[in-house]
Amino acid sequence: MGEWKTVYEDEVEGRWVTLKVYESEDDEEEDDDDPVVRVTVAPINDEAGEPEQMVDKPKAISEADAEDNSITLDPDAVEDLEEELIEIGFSPEAVRWIISKVPD
Repeated sequence: MGEWKTVYEDEVEGRWVTLKVYESEDDEEEDDDDPVVRVTVAPINDEAGEPEQMVDKPKAISEADAEDNSITLDPDAVEDLEEELIEIGFSPEAVRWIISKVPD
């Protein structure tokens, strides 16, 4: 069995983004070159708070709250992830930034 490895976790356009890549134990047997990715997007805790504090201490909302308010994207391909991120409101620049964090 494989596992999900977090490769990026930070605030993007006022939302907490967690990018995970699935690492299979039999990577050498896979024919697909594209990594399997999962992106979870959640609102930042205390959005009305001072943004300066968020820069010094990025903090995601609690896991219980994240489950209630988060969006999880499991695209079939990285190209599909671009479309899905735009559909949930990210700008093209933010989408390029998030996609750039996917390992080759």
